Amino acid sequence: MKGKVTHIKDMIFLGIIDNHSIILDDGKVSLTPMQALLLSLATCTSMDVWNIMVKKRQKIKNLEVEIEGEREEAYPRVFKKIKLKYIFEGEVDEKACQHAIELSMQKYCSISNMLKKAVEIETVFEII
Repeated sequence: MKGKVTHIKDMIFLGIIDNHSIILDDGKVSLTPMQALLLSLATCTSMDVWNIMVKKRQKIKNLEVEIEGEREEAYPRVFKKIKLKYIFEGEVDEKACQHAIELSMQKYCSISNMLKKAVEIETVFEII
């Protein structure tokens, strides 16, 4: 991967990597970098979990992941805790859901495996 970040104006920056782009700022117009990090984690693990559930032949209709990050008060205000709540919809087995989450968090999701070295990550799930 190779990319760059270019200042646009004020606190607005354009990030370009592998021919894709994103605008990041201080939260007034777009996502902050920390918000983007949380969404990246949620997306990374969602893709894994969805793929694993399909391979397990689970009748999954929808998957949502709610994510919440708690940050330190003092700078550099790193995350001290992240909570992921997986919400499965469909005819899915509870053990399959748990196993898919564990595989993602422990083996497949690069972002979770990087972050868990520095921050506590909690996962929960429900089936609707």
